[in-house]
Amino acid sequence: MKGVFIKLPLMCLILLWGRGCVEVCFAGTHGVTAGYNTALNSGISVIEDRAVFDRLASGDDGRASFQLSEVKFLITDIRTDNPKLYFIDSNAFEYHWKFFNEALGWNLSLLDFNTRTYTDFNRRLMAGSVVAHDRYAGSGQSGGIYTIEFWPSDPVHADEAALAFRLILHGMAYAGERIVYHPAGETQVRIYNEENGLFEAAGVPVLLTSELFSGVDYAALNTGEACGILRNGSSGGVHSARDIPVFQTIPNDISHVAGIITTIPQTPLSHINLKAVQNGTPNIYIPNFTDTAEYQSLLGRYVRLTALPGGYTIEEIPFSAAVEWLESVRPDSATILNRELAEQRIQSLENIRLADSGAYGAKAASLGELTWCLPSFSVPDGYAIPFYYYHKFMEYNDLYRAADSLTALDEFNCSVEEREDMLRELRRRIRESKIPPWMMDSLSVMAAQFEPGEPLRCRSSTNNEDLPGFNGAGLYSSFTHHAEEGHISETIKQVWAGMWTYRAFEEREFYRINHLSGAMAVLVHPSYRGELANGVAVTRNVFNPFITGFYVNVQAGEDMVTNPESESVPEEFLLTEQNITGDVLREIQYTGLSNRVQSGGRVLSAEHIEQLADYLEMIHNHYASVYGMDRTDAAFAMEIEFKITLDGELIVKQARPWVTGV
Repeated sequence: MKGVFIKLPLMCLILLWGRGCVEVCFAGTHGVTAGYNTALNSGISVIEDRAVFDRLASGDDGRASFQLSEVKFLITDIRTDNPKLYFIDSNAFEYHWKFFNEALGWNLSLLDFNTRTYTDFNRRLMAGSVVAHDRYAGSGQSGGIYTIEFWPSDPVHADEAALAFRLILHGMAYAGERIVYHPAGETQVRIYNEENGLFEAAGVPVLLTSELFSGVDYAALNTGEACGILRNGSSGGVHSARDIPVFQTIPNDISHVAGIITTIPQTPLSHINLKAVQNGTPNIYIPNFTDTAEYQSLLGRYVRLTALPGGYTIEEIPFSAAVEWLESVRPDSATILNRELAEQRIQSLENIRLADSGAYGAKAASLGELTWCLPSFSVPDGYAIPFYYYHKFMEYNDLYRAADSLTALDEFNCSVEEREDMLRELRRRIRESKIPPWMMDSLSVMAAQFEPGEPLRCRSSTNNEDLPGFNGAGLYSSFTHHAEEGHISETIKQVWAGMWTYRAFEEREFYRINHLSGAMAVLVHPSYRGELANGVAVTRNVFNPFITGFYVNVQAGEDMVTNPESESVPEEFLLTEQNITGDVLREIQYTGLSNRVQSGGRVLSAEHIEQLADYLEMIHNHYASVYGMDRTDAAFAMEIEFKITLDGELIVKQARPWVTGV
């Protein structure tokens, strides 16, 4: 995904196997014998050009979304003088194993096939893919490149890579020097480093992950169409649902906008992309876009942005067309949010479950749910303040009426700047309002349960975030309370005031949510200091949900992956589970390295990765049961936020349903 460059396609190419084969047989280095099975209508003996390649290519939705064409292959008889290469037709067979049995006439079990194909000690077959990277323009290449890929944990050595390279080069002569070997997983990278001289002596061109996407000139993190004003997002100011801002740095938060363009890479787990996926907002990366004549001529004008997997279009449109589009993507009717005000107790997290979301918000309730599936030391120990407290505070100070009166003002509804200023004034009023005496006493009792002088993290937990289909990523803020700041109510009021930020108001306004039905619970737990790492993970392979895997972004120190510091590049990897010979093996596939650690270093240790994988599996299975889902359902996954404390402890601080936008 991102080293210095976007690597979105890699996540697809690494773990998309299966489909079928055109049985193209070559005699390796000793000449060529060609054959095919016409009964299977496998067609041709050689991939003569790109049109033929595309006809054979995998049409998997996971791959198609990133415009990467893939043709699978199988090599048999690799220990003989007559190895045979078979290109695979995706429309005929789903898996290499199926092709081997049904097209070549064998009758091997999957275990026997895997033993002969993916092991160092008994290999007789090689199964892999040729992947087309049409956007690659590095090293003076034009027209893209083709990478030879193997299952990431497959221990492919130099002699085996050389055999595959020679056969494929012969079978795809039209591609010429654009064919390279790409070691995808850590197993293959380790072997390449150990046998570097052998790869070079065999004449096998090798492209590592960090190099593969160095020439990418476009990436769509989220595809779609949007209409709005093309804005300079880096010039400051606020944005509305009619804007398409262009950012030269990744913002930590963003209000609801029509589309997003960045000139630097993004992580797909940043808040702005989570929000883009949730809202169906096009979100694309175009390096140096602000230097183009296209940008200069359209800046400040209404445009239609169409973001496709393989490229984008942007054209000027009339104002009326933009207004029509905006109304077409908004809900038709208003929504009144549910809030249960009968629950008046501040509860410890261990006493609430996800079912208590109606009173404590999904964030707090879900953290309470975590205490039922993870070791207690891996979940923050704290309390949840119910919606009832926010509601009574707003009533006590007549703040509902103050908020409601704003929406009736012409200047509030007609000017983005006025709206932001008025909301800022409302937040100031909330922070300076008095809290009822009974509430002060109750909050004092809660605060006294923590160690004296211990900093406390006060986190928002509303009734319109962390929900299935709507995660509300980045809408609301958290604050740390220090003893010298006085009563904890001062920090609680800061969290409550966050209900009325511009970005939160705009999100609710776009979805026609009744603002006064919004409610803010507060989650309170000790504040962690001096963290070694912060990360986000999803309990599935987000680019191919049909292959088991966990996707992880993590950064060193206290820098948040969801709200990264400027120019921050996280460590990114896919952690997969594979049953090759009856034993489940986990393989790490790094697709981006952190720029906050020494060259070649890793943010997470092997021990922390193993522990994280165990936790992700526990969380996935537990929440699937809670939500009444099949844990194997490709449509279900959980997204978590985690950290490594100064003491080296892995803490899971949030869990919510993964929103895919589809």
